[in-house]
Parts: sequence; C-alpha cells; structure tokens
Amino acid sequence: MLESVLAIPFWIEFAGTITGGLAGAIAGVNARYDVFGTTTLACVTGLGGGIMRDVLLQDFGIYAFQHPILLIACAVTGMLVFYFHKLADAFDWFMDFLDNLSVGLWAVVSVGKALSAGLDTIPSIILGTITAVGGGIIRDILMAQRPTAFQAGTLYGTASLIGSAAFALMKQNDVLGDYAAITCVMLIFILRYASEFFGWHTHPAQDYSDRVIEPVKKVAHVAAKPVKKAVKNAVEKRIVTTPPPPQVPHHEKAAHRERLRAEAQARMAASIATSGASKQENTETSPNESKERPE
Repeated sequence: MLESVLAIPFWIEFAGTITGGLAGAIAGVNARYDVFGTTTLACVTGLGGGIMRDVLLQDFGIYAFQHPILLIACAVTGMLVFYFHKLADAFDWFMDFLDNLSVGLWAVVSVGKALSAGLDTIPSIILGTITAVGGGIIRDILMAQRPTAFQAGTLYGTASLIGSAAFALMKQNDVLGDYAAITCVMLIFILRYASEFFGWHTHPAQDYSDRVIEPVKKVAHVAAKPVKKAVKNAVEKRIVTTPPPPQVPHHEKAAHRERLRAEAQARMAASIATSGASKQENTETSPNESKERPE
C-alpha cells in the first residue's frame, strides 16, 4: 500500500475528495441527471483523478478502494447536492473556492505520492497535473462535453501544472520543504483567481507561418542579390567578348537564294523525267505479255 512509503494526513485527501465530489454533483444537477447520475458524477469527479494516478503508479493498488470511506463520502455528497442543490447555488462563490481548493489539494497529494514512490521530478509533476484535472476530464467525457481543462479560457490545467512543478521542485531540492504544500495550494489559488480578475486567458491555436516565412523571404532576397549581380555581369561580359557573326552582303544572299531555287528546279525536272521513262517501259512490256499468253 502507498501509505508504507508516504505519510499524508488523511484529512487532506478527504477534503480533496469532498470538494471534487461537490463540483461533480453540481454539474449533474445542472444537467438534470437523476440521483444515480448525479451521485456517479460526484464519485467520478472526486476520485477519478486519484484512480488514474494509482493506475499509473501500478504497484500500490487503488487508494480509493483501499479506503471505502472516500467512496461513501462522495456518494453522500452527491445525494445531498441532489436534494439540496439550491443551497449550493446560493453559495456559488464558495463552490468555486472549493473547486480551486480541490485542484490544489490533489496536486499536493499526488506529487507527494509520486515522489515517495521513487519517481523523478518530471513524472511526479505529470502525475500531479493528471490527478488535479483528471476527475473533471472524466466527468466532462461522461457528460459528452469538451473537457474544460483542454479548452481555451482561464488558467485551469496550466495552474495545476505550475503548482505541481513548484511543489515537486521544492520537495526534491529541500527548499522550504515544510511549506511546499501550502505554497503549491496558494500558487494554484492565486493563478486561478488572478486569471479571472486580470483576464489572463489561454488562446486557441494560432498560425504564425506567415510571420516566419516573410522574414525568411526577405533574407533570401537580400542574400540572392550578390549572386544575381554576379550572374548578370558574367552574362554581359560574355556577350561583349563574343565576336558578332559575320555580316553577309545583300547581293550574296540573293545569289544564294537563286542557286537554291535552280537546284530545286533541277531536282524536280529529273524526278519528272524518271517517272516518264518508267511509264513508257511499262507500256511496251504489256503487249508482248498478251501475245505470249496461251489461248
């Protein structure tokens, strides 16, 4: 079991589970799900990220199944929200606070477990981020919605990543290690609320190909100028140094044309004479052949 390598106060994991369950149950109520669907979303959102983490860790079992009290707490939370959701709506600001708290707590718990399980800094940061936003991603997938963590908008997954990185680096390098957990949670809180207050938003994909191609074209054009100039000079030099073809006088051109015309007429006359002789031979041969033919 993972407790053998890491001692985390149970109340931290319990608080993260409850706050995640509240967020999932509210989503189910807003989607007009029944009590079973709302309770399921509460359990999935509260425990889904931790289950994903434990599956990736492989060797320590599923923590939520080793502590059924977490499942029961999520189920009870879902049922309470289902029957008293107006109270949750009245304290919307408090629900938002709990959601941010859930993200920070799950980041702390999961990075700590990953480090204690022997993983390096980068895998620990990845596991912390996956756990922090994994429950919400599974919830959105079950509700046939685009995962909120992947959409452009206020800092959500990015805040989880930064908080997990801060906690992992502080723990690994023993920099204020006793305050690493609270630093992670506070950093995620500050980033989440500051992104809403100051309008810090992530943006969808943008294409900067033209901005890259235009400078390259300009550089290529400037670099090609010396080459073009050298080629032009070489061509002009060759044209200047090459002697022009000799000029033939006009009367010689006329005599040449007359000579070609006479030769063509002579060839034509010879061709006509040859064809006439062959016809005469054929005419003389034909009567002899008819006399020799037997009756």
